[in-house]
Amino acid sequence: MERFDSPPAAGLAPREHDERARERLLRAAADVFDRKGYAAASVREIVLRAGLTKPVLYYHFGSKEGILVAILEEGARRFERAVERALARGGTVRMRVAALLQEIHALFKENVPAVRVAHALFFGPREALPPFDFGRFERVLTGAIRRLAEEGMQSGELRRLPVEDVAVAINGILEACTDQELAPNAPRLGDDGIVRILDLIFDGLVPIHARKEN
Repeated sequence: MERFDSPPAAGLAPREHDERARERLLRAAADVFDRKGYAAASVREIVLRAGLTKPVLYYHFGSKEGILVAILEEGARRFERAVERALARGGTVRMRVAALLQEIHALFKENVPAVRVAHALFFGPREALPPFDFGRFERVLTGAIRRLAEEGMQSGELRRLPVEDVAVAINGILEACTDQELAPNAPRLGDDGIVRILDLIFDGLVPIHARKEN
């Protein structure tokens, strides 16, 4: 593992300490890890893509593994903020669930390389995983969906059903959207598609008169 063990601030210009340099490194690393894979990527390739130097990367992240963990941590924080924004909105439960899915879908579209890197790590060899809690994303999302479902059941907007089943059904829409974003040339649902599929879950496929007959 490459490291820089000299005092990190030595010889670095002030502009190289700022958040813009950190953000450039994060985006460059996500692109390089996405293109080459984490194991094959090098610090040299990352800093060249970012237009910075190795000492700047080591100052901010300490190592190649450090910048990988930072990508995952930053992704988790943005994910949590997107969920919080959606939960804070007003309106019906249906509107708030749609907002939740659209917020997260927009976040995925803005960060496809980082999402692909996270997926490759999670589904790859377990021994290659960095020290990161990959279950964090699912717990936050499932918790938000459960909360909205419970509110809807209490208010009478939703039928009383197992909240775990509701969470699986709604989360399935987001998983489909994510798969489409990661697959080249796949059709995209988009925000309108998210609402259409969500309406199927809320309204069902069977006509009302057919439900009464059965």
